Amino acid sequence: MTHPPRHGLVNAQTGSALIIALIFLLLITMIGVTAMQSTTMQERMAGNLRDGYLAFEAAEAALREGETWLDNGNNMLTADVTAALVNPAQWDGINPSPTGTAPLGNPDLSDNPVFHVSAPRLVRVNPADPTAGVRSIYPIITRGQGGTAASVVVLQSHCTLPCRP
Repeated sequence: MTHPPRHGLVNAQTGSALIIALIFLLLITMIGVTAMQSTTMQERMAGNLRDGYLAFEAAEAALREGETWLDNGNNMLTADVTAALVNPAQWDGINPSPTGTAPLGNPDLSDNPVFHVSAPRLVRVNPADPTAGVRSIYPIITRGQGGTAASVVVLQSHCTLPCRP
């Protein structure tokens, strides 16, 4: 017993499975590309944050170095005649020249941190008592760079002698 061939039903297939599979593949590819872009952006942000932390730590190290430098008795005379920075936040670390550097030897830093100690500001110990003496308060400005020259931190501190007990 043979059955007659059904020509109409067999020839009606049009390959829709291939088209649906290609659409799914395209969607999965788009999801993968979006995930990679997001991961790349997060890596960049983490790197920039690390650079900022490195710059801050370098500036803090320079601040400690500047306080130690100022505590050395003879250096106080050098600081007494040093001009103050006009705008400490805009100091480029070169002009005016720094008082000293804090050579950390850290290969992750793009440049060694520097510090600038300028002439003291005289402040009365007791403003209500005109016979009270004055104290010399020295401004110390430091500049630290992170892994790139774009990540810069400028810190400013004021201390009276001795800076570091």
